[in-house]
Amino acid sequence: MIRTRWSVGFAALIMLTSSWRLGQADAIESPTVASAVNVASAAAHASTPAASDSLHVPDGARAVELHSRIVTRDATDKRVALTLDACAGLYDAELIDFLIAQRIPATIFATKQWLDHNPTGRAVLRAHPDLFDIENHGEHHIPAVIGKGRKVYGIAGAPDVLHLRREVENGAQAVEDITGEPSRWYRAATARYDEDAVEEIQRLGYRIAGFSVNADAGATLPQAEITARLKHVQAGDIILAHMNKPRSQTAEGLRPGLLALQQRGFVFVHLNDVAVQTTP
Repeated sequence: MIRTRWSVGFAALIMLTSSWRLGQADAIESPTVASAVNVASAAAHASTPAASDSLHVPDGARAVELHSRIVTRDATDKRVALTLDACAGLYDAELIDFLIAQRIPATIFATKQWLDHNPTGRAVLRAHPDLFDIENHGEHHIPAVIGKGRKVYGIAGAPDVLHLRREVENGAQAVEDITGEPSRWYRAATARYDEDAVEEIQRLGYRIAGFSVNADAGATLPQAEITARLKHVQAGDIILAHMNKPRSQTAEGLRPGLLALQQRGFVFVHLNDVAVQTTP
């Protein structure tokens, strides 16, 4: 069992298969993997950010996708969170310029690799701290699965715990070097985790950032599909998209979708400003 500093209550035993919500990518490691996850959600008042969720992936589970949602107060609470991954790659200036123009905040999960190789993008994000909260996506974009030869979507994981620890801590240090603030959240490459990785990440003191709507499937979807996925957003959803592939159609798809959400009365917030709980 995972030991944690925070008190929690068990929510449910959940069976997760290789299908993702709203048609995410296909199988990991094995096309027939089905993993059980015990989810313990933080008991926190919606007006106060939760300290942490405690997550448990059972022995023998492969890589499991972890989902999270904002804790909403009542039916009038229409907060949602936009999270953008900056993996390896470039800077999507078109997307970030749009968010600045529309005053839409986002939580950015950036790797050290991306921060090091995109000084212009880094500077723009830092110039708007009210809009962009930069959090930890690791040093080299390594999936949070431990063991030699293990891969998620063809990306090699950490061969041992020490390598995972280095991935997390060096990523966190890169964020702190840029922002002057310690990172609180961690999202691993591919957003999949095994039991040992979850335990180590939480032992290091970081919250794992799940999501509930995958908007662009790793910046691979066409514009129309991205916009269509955002039509399904509900209060409390945490949206995942990418800002490291300017040649993709992510910006084109997010623009009308996010504007439509604003017109429907949704309010965008940072993860650090709300209570978040783990969900199926």
